[in-house]
Amino acid sequence: MGYRDDRLSDEERAEAALRRALARLEEPQALDPPPALVSRTNRRLPAMTPARAAQTARTAALVQVFVRVGVVTLALLVLVAGVLSVFAGDWLARLFGDGSNGFSRTLLTLQLLAKPLWHTIGVGGTLQTVAMVALAAVGVVVWWWLVRQRPGYAMERAP
Repeated sequence: MGYRDDRLSDEERAEAALRRALARLEEPQALDPPPALVSRTNRRLPAMTPARAAQTARTAALVQVFVRVGVVTLALLVLVAGVLSVFAGDWLARLFGDGSNGFSRTLLTLQLLAKPLWHTIGVGGTLQTVAMVALAAVGVVVWWWLVRQRPGYAMERAP
């Protein structure tokens, strides 16, 4: 086959014989396109352009990073407040007020939330607590692995 022509072979006699054989079989038959081909194709296209979808994905990833940083920051704040409350009492919360409202109440709440964690470490022993945290981390990883898996049959049955 040549480039940009309708010849099926390079040889003239073979080309003519092949076209005669196809004509006897009435092949290839030209068929009308399916009804509403353009409409059906447009309905299957995504609603947003690929550039917009990429921008939305980047924005979602950035928001997810900020949420994770916020959660880690809050966890570290609880940890620091717990350490300070165990060793120094509630003086940190009292620096910002009497503990009844505002930032001092928030700090006092964080310190009171962290105290049981530190007392658990002291009562249960450090080694057992580390083992339980490691077991919980493995459980979270396994759970995340199970959640992220997608069934293969859903892709096969997609329209």
